[in-house]
Amino acid sequence: MKIIGIQSIADLFGVSHQTIANWQDQGLPVARRGGNGAPSEYESDECVRWLVERELSKVQPETPSNRLALAKAQAVEMDNAERRGQLIPAALLEPKLKAAFVTAREKWLETQHRLARELPHDLDGREAMLRAEFEAFLTMLSGWPNAHEVEADDD
Repeated sequence: MKIIGIQSIADLFGVSHQTIANWQDQGLPVARRGGNGAPSEYESDECVRWLVERELSKVQPETPSNRLALAKAQAVEMDNAERRGQLIPAALLEPKLKAAFVTAREKWLETQHRLARELPHDLDGREAMLRAEFEAFLTMLSGWPNAHEVEADDD
């Protein structure tokens, strides 16, 4: 369950706002950091898991069997995350990233030569043109998940 705001998560645990801030410094998971008037968001199950693990670590010495149990639990969590589509194998991601970077490199090299020819002489015009080019480039980069896979012989 998503909890919005530091005071809401503090109320959930029955602690102060400052305690939550201290816990965040110690690793309390924050789903989305707030700022500029926007509240932080927390996933209650992740926060509860973090607090339980934190408290258990205080009373249970770490043993090989504890480490094994933790590793098994983490493996189950990763399997569940993969089934939910929150985790994908690196082998599936690498070709898309490679294609995105190759495309970005080629696009930027083309843009560099065109800009050298077309940049206006006035400073305001240059700044506007460069801003537009950077925004277009960053927009293109943000679409990397849709990049076509690069052929193996393009290495």
